[in-house]
Amino acid sequence: MKERFVAKRVINIVLLFLITVGFTAGLCRIRDLFLDEVIAYLIPALVFFVLFVYVLEGERTEKKLSKNRQTDYRKVVAGYFICALVILLSVNLPEFLKPVILAALVMTALSSRVAAVCAVSFLSAMMCLSCACSMAEMVLYGLMILFGCMLEMTAERYHCRYLCGAVIFSLSVMMPAVFYYLAYREVKYSLFLYGALEGAAVDVFLFLVVGQLAAAKDAEVLDFFADILDESYPLARELLKFSGTEYRHAVRVSRASGKCAVLVNADQNVCAAAGFYYRIGIIEGEPLVESGIRIAQKECFPEEVIRVISEYNGELQLPTTVESAIVHMVDGLIKKLEVLDGQTMSSEWNQDMVIYQTLNDFSTMGMYDKSGLSMNMFLKIREYLVKEERLLI
Repeated sequence: MKERFVAKRVINIVLLFLITVGFTAGLCRIRDLFLDEVIAYLIPALVFFVLFVYVLEGERTEKKLSKNRQTDYRKVVAGYFICALVILLSVNLPEFLKPVILAALVMTALSSRVAAVCAVSFLSAMMCLSCACSMAEMVLYGLMILFGCMLEMTAERYHCRYLCGAVIFSLSVMMPAVFYYLAYREVKYSLFLYGALEGAAVDVFLFLVVGQLAAAKDAEVLDFFADILDESYPLARELLKFSGTEYRHAVRVSRASGKCAVLVNADQNVCAAAGFYYRIGIIEGEPLVESGIRIAQKECFPEEVIRVISEYNGELQLPTTVESAIVHMVDGLIKKLEVLDGQTMSSEWNQDMVIYQTLNDFSTMGMYDKSGLSMNMFLKIREYLVKEERLLI
C-alpha cells in the first residue's frame, strides 16, 4: 500500500512546527534578545524542524512510534510540548542543574529513542546557546540526555524502573559536580545537594508519571480500536447516515468476525474493526477497494486493519492473513444470507445448508490458500457459524 497525504498527521506536524517556533521565541523573550538575534535563532530552529520531521517519518515507517506505522503523531506532539515547556522553565535555574534528563525520559516514553535524542538535544542546545553555557555544561546535558533516553527504554523493556531510578539519582548527584570541577577546577559542594533534590524529583516523576506515559503510548493501537468500534465514532456515524442497511451489515460482520477470531486465536480487535469497515469504500463509491484504503489511511487506522480492507472480497489480492480470511468468510456469508428472502430462510435446515455451501465454495476456490488459515481453523469457524452464531440479529 502506498503512502498517502493524511490530514491528521499534517495537522500534528504543524503543531510541532508551532511548538518549535514558540519555544525559540520564548527563549529569545526570556533572554531579551534583539530582533536580529531572534531571526538568527529561528534559522537553526527551522532547519531542525525539517530534519525532525524526516526522522519521525523514518521512525513511523519502521513502526518505532507506538508500534504503529499509521500513527498520527499525537503522542509525539504531547511529548515534545512537555519537553519544550520543561526546558523553557529551567532557563533561569543555576548552571549545571537544568533537568534535561527529565525531558529525555518524557520524550522517550511518548515517542522513540532516536526521536527523543533529536528533539531534546535541539531544545537543550538552543537553551545553552541562549544562556551562553560553557562547553562543560553543554557536554553534561548531552550526556544526561543520552542517559535519560537509554534508562527509560531499559526501564520499559526490562521492567527495572527502580534500578533505573537509582542510576538516575546517582547521576544527578555526581555529574553536575564533576563537570563543574572540569569547568572551574574547584569543587562546589552545594551541587551535590541540588543534584540530589533534582534526582529525587526526577525519580518521583519517573515512578508516577513516565511509566503511565509509556503505557499510554503502547496502548495507542488498542485505544484506537476501542474508538473506531464505538458507535459514536465520526466515521461510524457517517456510515449510518449513508445507509442504515450498510451499517447493520457492518455491525453483523464485526460481531461475528470478532467471535470467530477468538476461536482460532486470531486478533479479535483487528477482525472486529476490519469487519465493521470492510466495505467502508462504499461511502465514496467505485472502486470500492481503493476508496476503502483511502478512507482508512485518512483516519490513520492500524496497518493490520488497512491490509484487510485492501484485500476486500479478494478483488485486488487474496487474503494474506488469518484475520483477513475470517472477515472475508463472514462478510460473504452474511451478504448471502441478507439477500435471501424470509421464506427461503424460514427453516433452520435451509440456513445451515446455505452456510455450508457458501463457506465450502470459498474454500474450494482457493480463496484462503495464502492466508495461513488451516483446515482445522476453517472447520472450527464453519461449525461455529452453523451451530452457535445468530448472524442476522
